[in-house]
Amino acid sequence: MKSRKISTSKFKRGSLIKYPLENIKRESFGIIKKELKETLRKNPGVYALYNRDKLVYVGLATQLYGRVHGWSKHKKLKWDKFSIFVIKNIKYLRDLETAVVRIARPKGNEIKGRVPYQKYLERILRDKVKEKRKKYRINLRTKDKEIKSLKRDMALIEEAIHK
Repeated sequence: MKSRKISTSKFKRGSLIKYPLENIKRESFGIIKKELKETLRKNPGVYALYNRDKLVYVGLATQLYGRVHGWSKHKKLKWDKFSIFVIKNIKYLRDLETAVVRIARPKGNEIKGRVPYQKYLERILRDKVKEKRKKYRINLRTKDKEIKSLKRDMALIEEAIHK
């Protein structure tokens, strides 16, 4: 069976992310909050909070403005910049957040999200290893028999020569 290569050039950028806003200082939020509120309205998306350019928290929101506004007043989690990514299709919002949290592993995120079929690929790989191990054992037994046969033949030849 011939495997086909999937070309990603066929997929258009912007199919999931409507528009981003990156590396905005926490202090600037107060200045631009009116514009953000008007622009974002009830847009869903993913947001990221940074402290000294290090990611500390990733979250999802069905209303981005409200969530970032809430974090701007939050005192427990230390952050100095934020980024937001407005998502076109809310259907994939949780999966996107889960992927980002699992990849980046920010300190502020305690829950990393569940993934259906999480162990699926691991199980397939384990099964492949079992298959290969079984073939190896079968080959080993076959080779052992061949080696024993060769040793027996050599012994018979040597016995014939030494008579």
